[in-house]
Amino acid sequence: MKMRICAMLLTGALMVCAGLLTGCANLSAVRTYADETKKLTAAFDPMLSGSTSSCVEKLLRKKMITSRNFEAAAAEKAAKELCGPVEEDNKIIAELNALLAQYADTLAALANDKLPSYAKELDGLQDSLAKVKRSGSQENLLNADKLAALTSLTDLMSQLATRQPQRTVIGDLLSQEEGIAAITGALKDYATLNYRAWLRDEKREIRVLLAALAGATKKEPLAANYIKTLLLTEERQIDGREKAVDAFVRSIDELQKSHAELRLKLHSLDDKELLARLLNFANEVAKLRRQVRDAF
Repeated sequence: MKMRICAMLLTGALMVCAGLLTGCANLSAVRTYADETKKLTAAFDPMLSGSTSSCVEKLLRKKMITSRNFEAAAAEKAAKELCGPVEEDNKIIAELNALLAQYADTLAALANDKLPSYAKELDGLQDSLAKVKRSGSQENLLNADKLAALTSLTDLMSQLATRQPQRTVIGDLLSQEEGIAAITGALKDYATLNYRAWLRDEKREIRVLLAALAGATKKEPLAANYIKTLLLTEERQIDGREKAVDAFVRSIDELQKSHAELRLKLHSLDDKELLARLLNFANEVAKLRRQVRDAF
């Protein structure tokens, strides 16, 4: 009798487990997606600080080219003031990146039957994002529909932090596909339209300086060659950072594909196509992290 009762209890537990979204044993796919997403957000942070540096360096080089009496300290102070708006935008985009990291942490917590946390400082992010423009235009980085999708996502994440941990709500989070598309699309646009634009400007100023040095080589060969070496080193560094942007774009593309696949196959997380997609995502993130490590 006891053996029969134990068998019945075990069968019931397994049935409950199977009903909790996908089964107790195969949530590793969700954990993998969350882990790789968190790594991607960490790799984006250096690009934000890098864009401010690119702005300052570009203005400094321009001052060198156009000024007869160049004073480095004063020029740097003026450049930092002019790049203030870039720094302010970066702070807002950093919060958007933090929201994506928070989303990854929430998924991971739920997959491990833990209560997720929510950073209250992310409230009001939508209002700040409404002020961020695309590079070289007055067009908002995020339109009203995308901001509304973000609001829906942050509202859900805030509610989950006050509930008991339930694996079943993973499906609710993954259904917030428009919100994730809004975040990842904005990060991708900022990297390609804003940061890459500063890198492009930097390279243009370097080429102008290199051309100017050509005429000074005969008069001051040692100084001219030394500066030329420094500029060529900086140009190679910029090349590496442009490759980091490319790697980030590929990683974002894989994140979006992985998210869509995970949502569709939420009840068959051992699916071979899903696992292959997650592997591609992990590989792209690994390449991104290596490129960021080498470039910054």
